[in-house]
Amino acid sequence: MKVFIKQIDIIERLIKDKKYHDALAHLDGIDIDAFSNEELAKYNLVYSEAMIRMGNYEIEKNLQHAMEFYKFSHDTTGFARSKFLYGLLLISKGKNIEAREILVESYVSYKRTDNLNGCSNVLNRLAFLDFQLGNIESAISALEKCVDYQRSLNNKDSIILLKRNIASILFMSGKLMDSIKVHAELRQEIVSLAENYQIHFYLTYAMATALQGDIEKAFQLISKTTEFPDDYKREKAQYYEYLGWIYNLDERYDKAVETLKTGIELSMEIAPESALISQSKRLLADAYVSLGKFDLAEKTAKETLIVAEKINERVEIAACYRVFARVDQHRGNKEKSKEWFGKAIDLFAMIKSRYEMAVTRYLAAQSKFYDDGERAAMLYLAKQYFKSEDVGHYVEKIEEALVPKPLIRIKHNPRDKNHSEFIAADPKMKKIVDMAENVAQSDMTILLTGPTGSGKDQLAKYIHYCSGRKGEFVTVNSAAIPDSMVESELFGFRKGAFTGAGHDRTGLIKRSSGGTLYLNEIADATLEFQAKLLEVIETKSVRHLGGDDQMNIDLRIISATNHNLRQRIDDGKFRLDLYHRLNVVPIDLPPLRKRPEDIPVLIRHFLDTNGFDIGNNGSRDQLDLLCQYMSSHDWTGNVRELKSEVDRLCFLSERNIEKMLDLAKADSLDEKEKLLAALEKSGGSRRKAATILGITEGGVRYRMIKYGIDHDETA
Repeated sequence: MKVFIKQIDIIERLIKDKKYHDALAHLDGIDIDAFSNEELAKYNLVYSEAMIRMGNYEIEKNLQHAMEFYKFSHDTTGFARSKFLYGLLLISKGKNIEAREILVESYVSYKRTDNLNGCSNVLNRLAFLDFQLGNIESAISALEKCVDYQRSLNNKDSIILLKRNIASILFMSGKLMDSIKVHAELRQEIVSLAENYQIHFYLTYAMATALQGDIEKAFQLISKTTEFPDDYKREKAQYYEYLGWIYNLDERYDKAVETLKTGIELSMEIAPESALISQSKRLLADAYVSLGKFDLAEKTAKETLIVAEKINERVEIAACYRVFARVDQHRGNKEKSKEWFGKAIDLFAMIKSRYEMAVTRYLAAQSKFYDDGERAAMLYLAKQYFKSEDVGHYVEKIEEALVPKPLIRIKHNPRDKNHSEFIAADPKMKKIVDMAENVAQSDMTILLTGPTGSGKDQLAKYIHYCSGRKGEFVTVNSAAIPDSMVESELFGFRKGAFTGAGHDRTGLIKRSSGGTLYLNEIADATLEFQAKLLEVIETKSVRHLGGDDQMNIDLRIISATNHNLRQRIDDGKFRLDLYHRLNVVPIDLPPLRKRPEDIPVLIRHFLDTNGFDIGNNGSRDQLDLLCQYMSSHDWTGNVRELKSEVDRLCFLSERNIEKMLDLAKADSLDEKEKLLAALEKSGGSRRKAATILGITEGGVRYRMIKYGIDHDETA
């Protein structure tokens, strides 16, 4: 036993130093015939780790023996380590769901022993699986926690490796500029890592660079991987996959086919039902589409989809949908092609694969199956992403595509009874307004998010105005419709449909046909409301309560919320399928404090709507001082609070700008008194006090805490 322990100590040091060849050489020289169960379990553990690190996954029996032994031993660390290695084995086979369960067991065991290094290793792999499931923020958060663990342990190489993993996830989620930046920062440090990690580094660095459009540099970077030995089979297969991908981007499709087939052959030897196979075969299908070999493309994509669905690799599932869309486009199957494009875009949006979503929008817009408004909206959204990541070649393509069919701009006419405007001077808000104008003339659903009072209602009206749609702008308070009234309110009813239905009534959805249905407070809609709404979106038809006929509707939906819908979904209060239907074009309005350049412009606008003639009511210098003074406030109630304050000051000052400035300064000293007065007037109701003050209920609570106001003071 002592001799074996001494040998194992040597092997463990070799593994720690990434000298896996040497570790295996030592292990091969050990006679295991006389080993006890404990010794054999330890041997199998280190043997499995050395083999996995070398990219060889033929170790299932060894691991099963180790896990079985440690399961009933007091060696919690040994159990955690065996589970971790088994999780890696399952990942290599594409069994991600099973792998996640095993890795969580490993993490819990490592936490129990306060093994920070073990915790870090497991979280690193869990981050990979979270990425596969589209939880990008969770993946990066897990990796950052790993970095913290390794800083505590002062493990410089581990920190480098984890940062490399962060760079990889940034690349795979489409955050190309951030990924390239992190890769560039690590380039000098990466040489301290094991060879297989260096290979991965250059592969992802090359691909991030290629996607951004620098093909020449991508070839230079990927060629660095050929300087390493061919012992790393998995990395070699990934090399052919990424090289084929770069050939696709360089429009050298015959070369891409040849390269990808080589990688697929190698991948089949390693793991025939893994991500290696699904991505390589899908890229092969893309190459076939570009070569005009549509039947072959469809066949290859179907084979890919079987593997991708089995391992739940949603990026590849969505990419297969895109292949099917392009095949049906070639065959002239308009509706089928649009359906596949829609499914691909929805799934890419759900998993936050931004690059692939933008490419799909561009390809869909080029299909000529969409009307001018929707085509322009998809091109604009794709361009917005490509511009943000400096993908210049796609920006040029989109600008060319937009030239023949320019977006029709609506001329704003204040005399028009339907006239609406949205005030924006801050650069962030100008971009939001530009996006709103560009998507307005399509039928794409829009989800407006942002804190209370940030301007969601006004932006919804502005989008409707810019859309040119002739129908009504119908506002629905989603939170105010109980389950018992959902059908009658949304769909309408026929006379006699129920007790009290003395006449026909048109539902809110039918009223909005040809116009815009604005669903405010959508996060607070009941599950019954959500189910009925989803049915309408999918069928684009409604039936009156008590009626027999389905009526087709021309539906355009804008929804809004100040809540975190993702959290609502996690809590089981909002349907994931409805979320993806509503979140086709997400627009997030920042709070007023984060768009300070808007405040002076809004103040002038609110003065103008109050009939305040600045030229005749005080000096412009005084107005500038007022704007400057009010811009320093936090405005927890956002634009709504600012408007309420300007209206109040305008009334109290008898439209004198100097008096307004004096009042504003004096009022800042009397915030507590104003709050107390509002609470007294409202009978202690924070909600009513918020309405009186023009701020949010949260703003009232914040100020009560700030000034130490308790319930006794509001009595």
